[in-house]
This record gives sequence, C-alpha cells and structure tokens, in this order.
Amino acid sequence: MYLERPSAKEAAQVVNWGKRRGIVVVVGLCEVNYAGRAAASLKRGKRLLVVKRDGTLLVHEAEKAQPKIWNPPGSSTAAFEENGRLVVKSVRQRPFETVKVVFEEVDFVGVFDVGASELELIGSEKDVVEALVRAPWLIEEGLEIVGVEVPTEVGHIDILARDREGRYVVIEVKRDLATHDAVFQLARYVEVYKARGHDVRGVLVAGDISSTAYEYLKRYNLKFVKINPRELTASKDKNRL
Repeated sequence: MYLERPSAKEAAQVVNWGKRRGIVVVVGLCEVNYAGRAAASLKRGKRLLVVKRDGTLLVHEAEKAQPKIWNPPGSSTAAFEENGRLVVKSVRQRPFETVKVVFEEVDFVGVFDVGASELELIGSEKDVVEALVRAPWLIEEGLEIVGVEVPTEVGHIDILARDREGRYVVIEVKRDLATHDAVFQLARYVEVYKARGHDVRGVLVAGDISSTAYEYLKRYNLKFVKINPRELTASKDKNRL
C-alpha cells in the first residue's frame, strides 16, 4: 500500500502498520537528529527514510550508498503526529541511541513486501584476515604477527601484531565499508591494552571508510589502511592452486 501527499496522521498510521510487515519508505521534507555515543543532526531537506521489519532505520540523501544517519537491526520504531508533523523515532537500547526524524511535508509513504535472503560473498572477512596475516606488509612494513582472534574483555581482536619499535598494534579488519561501530570497537581494544600498561597503536583495515567513521578515527588517533578485498582473496585462491 502507499499514499501520496498524506497527512501526518495518515502517514504515521501507514508507518506503524507496515514496520513489521515489510519495508516502509517515506519521502519528504524533514529534519533529523541523532543522539547516543555522539550527536549529529541534518537540517531541513528532502530525504528518503527506510524502516525495515528487523528494526533497521536508514536516512538517505540523493548521493552516496551509505545512509547519512541510521539505527541498526533490533531497534524499535514508532511514528506519530505532533503539531501537524509526522515524527518517526527509532530507539536502540544497547548502547542507547535515538534517531528522530520530523517531517514538515510528506510526499510519499508506502509499504512494500520485500523478501530476505543470505548474500553469498566471494571471499569472506575471515579470508581477508588470513591473507593479511600471510602478507602483513600490506598493512605496514615491519609488522610481526603476534596472534589472530585474540580474546579480550570486550571482544576478539582480529589481528594483534608488533611494529618495528616493539609496540603492540591492534588491527580491526572489515571486508568492505568500515563504519563508526568499527572505530569504536578498535578504540575499546586499544584502551584494554593501554590499561594493561602496554604501548599500543590501533589500525583499521577495510575496503573503505565512511566519512563519519573517518572523523572518529582522527579523534581517537587511530590509523586507516585501505585494501582491495577482492584482490587479497583472489591471490589467496591462486596460492592454493
């Protein structure tokens, strides 16, 4: 079902009805505010809002694949009318994060029954890690691998190494686009080793990085290394032959 130029009340009813039935799409003039581990906002502008039945919420603009603001699966979404405007609010409990989208005008709201299937990747994240362990110079010259999937209090480090000066290097690997979640996780690993009294650095290795993640990376004084995961995993397969 869909409505063109609905009232705020009508749009809210469609969002609430459709959020567990398929994908909800809203297009209109809106403002967006995010609050949680940081704060961010988008001023008044035309945007595309997507709400998926697993709780995912995405706010897209006219360019780039990555949403400007989002909440992950498991978040809860509610829509309501407030002062003649459509408000869509998404809440993630752990860590606590909220995204609030206020539509001044709604051009379109619709619910679409879209299926879900597993994506078959050629070369997994594990394959990328294994390729980097065999060729650590692709990350940084002089690295010596200490361990893989090293357990800590806050999770498992993808790759732990030492540099030429003997400092620990904590390496977080993402096959494709690294988001702010990857930066926060890497920062937590680095803090664990600092708390143990080690001299340590953090390196994020990925196919690409979002602009938001890159800003956080600089704040935490972490390093980013861009890789081509397809080339890495392809070279791994050739070595098997």
